[in-house]
Amino acid sequence: MRKAVRVLAEHGIPSLVVGGYAVQEHGYARFTSDVDIVVPDVAAAMERLSISGFRVNPGSSMTLTDRVSKVEIDLLPGDGAVGPGPLMLPLPAVVSEEPTIATLRTLIEIKLSSYLGSPVSRLRDLADVIELIKANDLDESFALHEAVAGKFIEVLRDMRAEGNRSK
Repeated sequence: MRKAVRVLAEHGIPSLVVGGYAVQEHGYARFTSDVDIVVPDVAAAMERLSISGFRVNPGSSMTLTDRVSKVEIDLLPGDGAVGPGPLMLPLPAVVSEEPTIATLRTLIEIKLSSYLGSPVSRLRDLADVIELIKANDLDESFALHEAVAGKFIEVLRDMRAEGNRSK
């Protein structure tokens, strides 16, 4: 992750780390085998990374692998959709050699949007939201985009109901 972000910064490309690494930074330690990075222009980022020690994965227009560490980097389009969820990914604006991690609010919005767009195949995103709620002691006062706020409240209510039944 650090190597990819550093290469992007050297070329003036803003980036934002989302996905499993961002989940870990917000208090829920879980295994992840890849790094999800949002960039304004996936093709430009792919080009810069591919000449700096990353190999484009065969058949992919958005995934590379670091030749040394073998870590996979998934590039996601800022201000674009990944899947049919209701929200677009944020457009990163910060160019930094240190990883810029998505805020808790942004991360939960991305995860809920992804889940709402593909509820069967994106169950991991819903599970991440549940664990982030627990790790950060979130409640209804945690304001989210209206497109995902209803699902957030529903999850909170389900968590409380389930917790009350087990007591």
